[in-house]
Amino acid sequence: MSTKLERTIARNDEKIAAGEFYDAHQGIRTVANRYVKQKAYNDAIEVLYKGAESLLKAKQYASASDLVLYIFEVYTIAEIPVDSVSRNRIISLIQLFDVHEPTLVKISNEAETWSGKFGPVSSGDAILHNLFGTVFAKADEGYEAEKNLLLGTKESAPVLGKMLFDWSAESKDAPQDAPLFLSRGVLGYLGTENIRDATVCAQTFLNAFDVKHSPATNNVEAAGDSVITTYDAYPLFNFLQLLILACRSKNPETFKRLHTRYAQQLSQLPAWTPALEKIGQVYFGIVPKRQGNMLEDLMGSFFK
Repeated sequence: MSTKLERTIARNDEKIAAGEFYDAHQGIRTVANRYVKQKAYNDAIEVLYKGAESLLKAKQYASASDLVLYIFEVYTIAEIPVDSVSRNRIISLIQLFDVHEPTLVKISNEAETWSGKFGPVSSGDAILHNLFGTVFAKADEGYEAEKNLLLGTKESAPVLGKMLFDWSAESKDAPQDAPLFLSRGVLGYLGTENIRDATVCAQTFLNAFDVKHSPATNNVEAAGDSVITTYDAYPLFNFLQLLILACRSKNPETFKRLHTRYAQQLSQLPAWTPALEKIGQVYFGIVPKRQGNMLEDLMGSFFK
């Protein structure tokens, strides 16, 4: 870091310490703009990072979030790749935010866009997804948490399982509709070909459910050495556990038998159909039936 840059950062810190937050914020943006025009991207990032850090420590979350968003803008202009340095810079800043800061949603979206473009995975960096998912779970932002945790790391699965259980406990139809909440994690993970985390999410949820409700259960040997806990009053818990095992086996007949066995329950859940069709295609090579087009069917019959 050059002496000039060090002096600039020190001057900004003095303003923030004196409570001159607006002047400091505007000054940081002005300096960063100048560095960007000079294509001195590393200096721009450094002044933005240090400024955001100081503002966050002063609990000036809105001003800090503006600078964090500018960091992503510079990352994109400079085509900064996702690596331990660029990622850890973001992690250290996000950890200083109040979890209820509303601009975190926008920051999360920008993190996904940047890391999806300049990282190895188009859906975004898993470590950053885990970071934001965990933050949103603490803030009771269920939808944002779910979206990120499903694309996160192995540490995300128990967080999602616990959050979905807590979410289910707040339902007016609890505990009867608890399987619907668990399905969000199981079907979501299986849809991204993540059997490991579908399993952990289910185990976390069901363990919490057992502690709270002490339901009637049985331990059943399902396949090979696999043992699952079946629930007398909650057949969809059984279906979701067996679905995970079926995906592990990749046996189309197992999947079809499972569908047949729970046809009555599944017929009442059309919202599950797209996810199950995708799972059928990904794991078992079962192509969904194309929805019939009445006009095409009629025209086809004329030429038979």
